[in-house]
Amino acid sequence: MLLPPSLLALLFTILPTAHAEDAGPNNASLLWGPYRPNLYMGIRPRLPDSIIAGLMWGKSEEMESKLRHTVDVSAGMARYGWTAYDTREGGIQTIEDVQNKIDITTEFIKHSEGPSAGNWALRVRGVPRKDAPGDLKTSVVFYVGMESMDTCTKCKLQASEQLGVDEDTSVHAGNLWIEHPQLGTASIHIPASVGENGRHEAMVMKSLNVTDDKLWDAKSTFLDSLKDQIKDHKDSTPMDTMLSNEPGPGNMHFMQMTCHGKFQFDVLYSSHAAPRAMTSAEVTRDLESTVKSFRKAFGHVFTPKTPFHSDQHLAFSEYVFSNLLGGLGYFSGAAQVDTAKKAIYAETTGKFWEKSEEAKKHAIPEIRGPYELLTHTPSRAMFPRGFLWDEGFHLLPVLDWDADLAMEVVRGWLALMDEDGWIAREQVLGPEVEASVPADFVTQLPHIANPPTLFMVVSKFIDMLEGKTKYYGHESWYLTKIDAGKGLLTEMYPLLKKHYEWFRKSQSGDIETHSIPSANLNEGYRWRGRTPGTNYPSGLDDYPRAEPPDITELHLDALCWVGMMSRILEQTAFFTSKTHDALTYQNHLRGIKTNLESLHWDTKQNLYCDSVVRDDVHTFVCHKGYISLFPFLTGFVGPDHAHLPAILDLLRDSNHLWTDHGIRSLSPESKIYGVGDNHWRSPIWVNINYMIIEQLLHLAKTPGPAQQRCREMYVELRSNVVHTVFSAWLQTGYVWEQYDPVGGHGQRTQHFTGWTALVVKIMNMPDLGGGEGYKERIKDYYDEAKKTAVENRGSSAGAVGFATMFMGFVYVTRRRFAGTLRSLRRR
Repeated sequence: MLLPPSLLALLFTILPTAHAEDAGPNNASLLWGPYRPNLYMGIRPRLPDSIIAGLMWGKSEEMESKLRHTVDVSAGMARYGWTAYDTREGGIQTIEDVQNKIDITTEFIKHSEGPSAGNWALRVRGVPRKDAPGDLKTSVVFYVGMESMDTCTKCKLQASEQLGVDEDTSVHAGNLWIEHPQLGTASIHIPASVGENGRHEAMVMKSLNVTDDKLWDAKSTFLDSLKDQIKDHKDSTPMDTMLSNEPGPGNMHFMQMTCHGKFQFDVLYSSHAAPRAMTSAEVTRDLESTVKSFRKAFGHVFTPKTPFHSDQHLAFSEYVFSNLLGGLGYFSGAAQVDTAKKAIYAETTGKFWEKSEEAKKHAIPEIRGPYELLTHTPSRAMFPRGFLWDEGFHLLPVLDWDADLAMEVVRGWLALMDEDGWIAREQVLGPEVEASVPADFVTQLPHIANPPTLFMVVSKFIDMLEGKTKYYGHESWYLTKIDAGKGLLTEMYPLLKKHYEWFRKSQSGDIETHSIPSANLNEGYRWRGRTPGTNYPSGLDDYPRAEPPDITELHLDALCWVGMMSRILEQTAFFTSKTHDALTYQNHLRGIKTNLESLHWDTKQNLYCDSVVRDDVHTFVCHKGYISLFPFLTGFVGPDHAHLPAILDLLRDSNHLWTDHGIRSLSPESKIYGVGDNHWRSPIWVNINYMIIEQLLHLAKTPGPAQQRCREMYVELRSNVVHTVFSAWLQTGYVWEQYDPVGGHGQRTQHFTGWTALVVKIMNMPDLGGGEGYKERIKDYYDEAKKTAVENRGSSAGAVGFATMFMGFVYVTRRRFAGTLRSLRRR
């Protein structure tokens, strides 16, 4: 009973587009933030050589062993993380500190009123846990430091105390005066917490001059200062618990309070360029509105859809997404790059991994930079730095929420590209990050690639600009000012193209050796950086490959990533009017599609595989798992593709990849299933499951012989993955890096709110089962018709209203329509 889309299109007209204020995407709302994600609470601006601040706390009598500062899995927190957080406004974080018998809440808000004119505030609250002793004393420390102050003639940082009146000589508040060339003049006011007895808690201000490496290592600096007091005062106790009160000039300042029972205090930052100072009353008012604003916006963008309608599911989704945003960090500093042995690192001779390893031992890294980067991080505890292939996945939900923020992060990553087009896969910028990274991973190698997932974000952004994907997030400069969006892509395009060309050249494979007459000789790729048993550059670290590594290997996933880049560059070239380039990418795509079949499809096993030359013969290296799925994951297996049934069979087979908890990384038939470190040799990974679910959804909504099967698999897999991540969160308080394929429990890194946060997008995907599935199909039909109308510039505003009512009528009476259709078919 539905009209053809071409006819229904006549009922629609183009709706007017809202216009953003002329504010630009990079205003002061992104200047300040908790951009030191390795700390429970670390604040700084997006400026190098500027202010850093942080929070520490611990039991007064056990500070040396239990002082909290950096996020530490060994600290035994029952739970920690943001319950509601927006990058541009702030939010609330809770930290359940079992060992210190205290629950800490940090509430951060900020106002942005132009460059350097923004104010921010941090409210810190502590509540003793139920098992805490009645006389619990907690030492709380807030510190502020200024980087590179010794080389800045216009910089100033000075502390002063504010005492009580009359006979009250206790410190009632601490004040800091700040002068900085880019931040201007500002002040920080910290009133002391008032105890339950109505008196101010003991408070001291200590000012120091230290080397820059002592600024970020504030915990050690603080404890060393306490120890120094013991040396100065021979009659002191074995460990002083309070610093001496010595405010004044310096590049580092500690504010310390000893709090009895529960406590609360504010840190109020006020720019002197702002129209008014930040106050505690304003903090109270704005915290409530910030949380309400976040939850309202979240409802518009990410409301979990059927069957995830419970309040717990909503709280879970808000928590996971808040912690993805809360993992955003700003990093600056030099990077170490090994450029000395280019010939060896090309890996063109036998046992190349041994020669590369020997070259690394004698390498003297080149110091490059300094660089700056704003990026999300996979895990605040274990991986608080930028990872190239992770960030593309991070930005997919961020793009839905705040398109301008997502594209600002992409810009930052592209700005790190060297003259050849290489981007380091790990960003180890500055001494604070370097101190937390194993020595073997600090120096980056310019022949090492990584999956180019940032291209996925660019593609989705173009879909938004073209109206193919609806956007419900923050007001976007780029999406409302289409010329600005097109200008941004025009700016990015040469860099995307350069990275693509570098990847094709640096990771090229030896196709001729395989002697396949039908193969395209330009489109075959081999990850550099392989070692026996590992392939870290691919992102799938220990997934089985050809053993031993060989210079004739052709890696299926590398070819698929190049194909994805080609397709997205074609899309970008057409959008930015680079038609000639688009034709080049089309030619590349034809070669890639040819070689997917000629070089990587094993007709005997009905499987896509890596390949290698053994005894002068083209040989398939087949391990059923994520690699086998890459042509499907990256969109090269459409609804009519000859190999789609085989791929769906592999996916759905519980003897191979299907489990009740998600798609596992490797089939149990593999001899190395679950062996060794077992990163990608059995566990379930949410990022790959997201790609599978996304492709199943596309095929479920596209006519084809497997449409119904894809719909059923989509519904079941979506439910399984969400249930797995949600259940582990309920049980442990955390989301995890990976999930066990047998029991579904979370494992390896806890609080892995990087790409595991894709579960938020999965929950927001449409339910295609039952009545909701029918509703979704009506909606798709409606959108298709509207799109056709826009293209035809059709009809009147009145027709839009009629169409809307008509579609509502169809949905409400869908069962009657369905019954009529069935009766007609029976006749």
